[in-house]
Amino acid sequence: MTASVTNAFEMAQAQFDHVAELLALDPQVREFLRWPLREYHFRIPVRMDDGSIRLFEGFRVQHNDSRGPNKGGIRFHPAETADTVRALAMWMTWKCAVVDIPLGGGKGGVIVDPATLSLGEKERLVRGWVQQMWKNIGPRQDVPAPDVGTTPQMMGWMMDEY
Repeated sequence: MTASVTNAFEMAQAQFDHVAELLALDPQVREFLRWPLREYHFRIPVRMDDGSIRLFEGFRVQHNDSRGPNKGGIRFHPAETADTVRALAMWMTWKCAVVDIPLGGGKGGVIVDPATLSLGEKERLVRGWVQQMWKNIGPRQDVPAPDVGTTPQMMGWMMDEY
């Protein structure tokens, strides 16, 4: 028996398709809202405490900013995927719209188990993420926030680096 893996983004799109059908949403609007407006995929080189350099894979998805700047957390998790980040950004767009917050949906991630990093390695990784994204974030574009595997200290390093 083969175990099936749930793809979060496919699930989010199926949920959207179902609701769009119930609302008789215009097909052009459906296509616009079904996909992220922007995605960033990048590598973050980090000097580790032992002097080696390790590359980490990072993401930021900006699903839709029609209602205002994107908003959403940054996840540091060893099983992070682009599709999970896409789904979470899409769901953030919906959450903001449903409660009438003038923000769009964003989400970020890094494939890493933060528990395996020293404090200095975490700081260099966080600052490296900002160095990759600083042109595409900020109060008028996209506001990162803490999420799984990130802490207030990490957000402080992000703000300082930004």
